[in-house]
Amino acid sequence: MTTRMTFQEGLNQVDKATQKIVEGNQIVTDTIMNTFLFTWQWWISLAMLIVPWIIWGIFRKRESSNRLLYTGLIIMVLSAILDTFGVENGNWSYPVKVIPSVTISYSFRFSVLPVLAMFFLQFKPDFNPFVKAIIFGGLSAYIGMPILAAIDLYKKVDWAYTYSFFILTFMYLIAHWSSRMNNFEKI
Repeated sequence: MTTRMTFQEGLNQVDKATQKIVEGNQIVTDTIMNTFLFTWQWWISLAMLIVPWIIWGIFRKRESSNRLLYTGLIIMVLSAILDTFGVENGNWSYPVKVIPSVTISYSFRFSVLPVLAMFFLQFKPDFNPFVKAIIFGGLSAYIGMPILAAIDLYKKVDWAYTYSFFILTFMYLIAHWSSRMNNFEKI
């Protein structure tokens, strides 16, 4: 049986939990800085953060850049939120990353996924979005994530790639829908 604590006791519990989070973050930062920094996995993660944007800058559909960046930002925000929940609940982790952050893999969520989605949106824009979403979800969940796991950039704990497939497929459909919006007005 759980006893109800007072408001002040609750604040004290949150302070204790916050201190544990800070200590955990420091352990992760120290590990990344002292163990993983400049390993070949770290360099791959850095390349994953930079190279997709360079490729996108070269091959993007220039007249649609703002619209594509808007949808890329939506992918980033959605994936960052979902990623945070997944890591906080112990479903997966990112052992090696460029930026020492406990929750998010910036390389995958802030570069590879949005750039891939933007390329999918600009390539054959009138093609069936559901087919493109399934291909996007399948490539990301069943090819990309296992490759990341094989090189220790992603660690699946209590999660199935199929869950990611459905989430990523739905995420692409949201990106597709947002790329079709025509209600932007000048400020």
